[in-house]
Amino acid sequence: MRKLFDSLKSFITRFMDHYDRKVRPKIDQILTKIAYYTGIAYLNRKYQHLSHRKRHAITGLLFVSPWLIGLYFFGLRPLLSSIRMSLANQAQYIINPEGTAVIFVVNGWTTRHFTSLFQNQPGHVATIISVFSDIALIVPLVMIFALLLALMLNQPIKGKGIFRVIFFIPVILLSGNMLSYFNQYNLLSVPAIQSGAISAGINQYLPPQFSAIITGAFERIVLILWLSGVQTLIFLAGLQKNDRAIYEAAAIDGASLWDSFWKITLPGLHNLMIINIIYTTVIYANLSNNPLIGLINQTLVDVRFGRAYSSALAWILFLVQLLIIGIYTLLIKLSNRRYQ
Repeated sequence: MRKLFDSLKSFITRFMDHYDRKVRPKIDQILTKIAYYTGIAYLNRKYQHLSHRKRHAITGLLFVSPWLIGLYFFGLRPLLSSIRMSLANQAQYIINPEGTAVIFVVNGWTTRHFTSLFQNQPGHVATIISVFSDIALIVPLVMIFALLLALMLNQPIKGKGIFRVIFFIPVILLSGNMLSYFNQYNLLSVPAIQSGAISAGINQYLPPQFSAIITGAFERIVLILWLSGVQTLIFLAGLQKNDRAIYEAAAIDGASLWDSFWKITLPGLHNLMIINIIYTTVIYANLSNNPLIGLINQTLVDVRFGRAYSSALAWILFLVQLLIIGIYTLLIKLSNRRYQ
């Protein structure tokens, strides 16, 4: 066994030596010629002469370029078609004059679907307001819970990898029809909330405005747990990148753990908070149990509304998400000023 190991080690050594002396120089020459004739070498020289900020921007653009390419080839046309349908006077399937085929026709330009929504459909407006308040409540709760989980998982405890997997499993299970199944059998709610035991105690000691918010949070506590997997891992990655020397220096200066959290940990996570806000808003707003999603699907096949009205509702849902992301991002930017 020892001889076999020595012969294998000797073979690997000879192979690597042969590769470094003869094979690798030829590969380098071929790659150099390819870079020269394709212009890559010229671009690399120009890139090296750029400022650090410009090189950083180019690197970021290269990282997002696959998404931009995918958006151009697969997402741009449906996006523009949706805008066109939401502003169309008519968007429906009809039989062509020859009666040989069914074609989709989009005619005219109008904003009556948006005006009709707010003037003639109070029930739909109430659904939009309810969805807006629901998303606005869930996003900060998910952020807080994910940050708390990340802080706990960042401690020197055994089995951290197992806990990370456990917290990430709901992200996989929450896709598809699983959420509808859980919602149908009330698996996303707490029995004490359904019986009214918790809400009665909250209403006894708090004003109705605050008790409604807290009760709504308890009603979605299981869903909040399930939505916090990705955000927890993102926060955990940010926490593990923090330099421990900064905390040690702060402790020497007399800073407590509470002071270090507010003045070192939290400011270092501001950019990751924005990422998590975007992710949480988009994911939660597009879950199958969203009432506005159900309204969009309902009006899509309803002859009283049609595809144009449904497209207008879809763009209102997009604006709701954009508004919530903008509000919370602005709050984080304003809070970050005190640390700059």
